[in-house]
Amino acid sequence: MKTYNRIIIQAAVWLTIWAVFSFTGNNADKLPGFYLLNTLWVLGFVMLFNVFYSLLLPIFFAGKKALFTFMVLLALTGYVGYSVVVDLNFRIPEKLSTQTPKEGQRERHVPLKYLIIPSIFLGLMLFGAAASVGGLSAFEKKKKSEEEANRRRLEAEIALLKSQINPHFLVNTLNNLYVLSLTEPEKTPDGLLKLSEMVNYILYECAKPKVPLALDIEFIKNYIALQRLRLSPNVHLQVDLPSSVPQEIEIEPMILIPFIENAFKHGLTTKQECDILIAIQLRGKQLNLEVKNPILPLKPAESGNPSGIGITNTQQRLEHSYSNKHSLSLINDGQNHVVKLQINLAP
Repeated sequence: MKTYNRIIIQAAVWLTIWAVFSFTGNNADKLPGFYLLNTLWVLGFVMLFNVFYSLLLPIFFAGKKALFTFMVLLALTGYVGYSVVVDLNFRIPEKLSTQTPKEGQRERHVPLKYLIIPSIFLGLMLFGAAASVGGLSAFEKKKKSEEEANRRRLEAEIALLKSQINPHFLVNTLNNLYVLSLTEPEKTPDGLLKLSEMVNYILYECAKPKVPLALDIEFIKNYIALQRLRLSPNVHLQVDLPSSVPQEIEIEPMILIPFIENAFKHGLTTKQECDILIAIQLRGKQLNLEVKNPILPLKPAESGNPSGIGITNTQQRLEHSYSNKHSLSLINDGQNHVVKLQINLAP
């Protein structure tokens, strides 16, 4: 809790306690110095509470328990002495001034233990209150510290996953352009232009935690356009992307592209007809992605990890960034591989 807020809260609490002491009960029975006496009592409460809370509890949390015990006893002794002095110099004289000589004589000889024991009891109550508030404050501080540590850890993990995905994606795309330059060199300049726009997105947008969904879909459009340059006539590509996306809707950058890239990487061949479906629908702030591609025999280099690092890392990113806000199903029916992803993009 910030110091300023703590001062405001304490001031409100102590003023409330003073008001309860001062303005409840029968006003006719109150002594002339009653309000001054209440003020001195509450000041004693304030001093002891803050000695416990601000000075002694940090000693306890530092592990110096012997010093803490000694200081608590010293603080209680000081408070008891203060309370006895206040009673002897203010409360008892005020009562004597309104009593008959016989009653005043009895009041004058009040045993000291009747002044000390209530003070000890009040002091222990203040210690308990300070310990409770301090313990709760320490718990909240520790909880926030753990949450901050977890947040930083997740950010570091996501940054690592992104750093793995981006080079992985670029290597695949450059390989595709290399093949295109050998087979259809006239299409290479257009491919390089698309790649330039995509690299610009990766360098300047993907470092952000979230990007406008419209930018990410534009990136996907460029990627698909780049892939079209190398498709053979036997490939039937069906693409359904939103024509417009509200600018306020944001998404983790490049969290959709691995599923689309995977369809082109593993679903293309020149030996048979290939039907590839890529569909993104936006209903309110719920995004639905469906990607479908034929299942082909694995190449020798892919047999150990058919989905590549892109899919694995993307699944981890989804768990980190959209935990309990997404559903992902990867379906293999023997003929086709189907990805169905739903993400709730509401903040």
